[in-house]
Amino acid sequence: MRTTINIQDDLMDALLARTKAKTKTKAIELAIKDYIEKKSIEDLISLSGKINVDLDWQKEEEVELNEYRDYS
Repeated sequence: MRTTINIQDDLMDALLARTKAKTKTKAIELAIKDYIEKKSIEDLISLSGKINVDLDWQKEEEVELNEYRDYS
């Protein structure tokens, strides 16, 4: 997608230096990807203690396999 944006020169210079990207487009793409990844990790961390995970996955897997075998 083609987009026109105004970015301060000092910010763009710092981004280009930090990412070592060859183009402004690539530098911005890398920054956006990094931001999305960071926020996704933060979202997962915020779920800590809010989801109960059954650690007996082997039992659940065996039940699922047995159900599959019953349908075969």
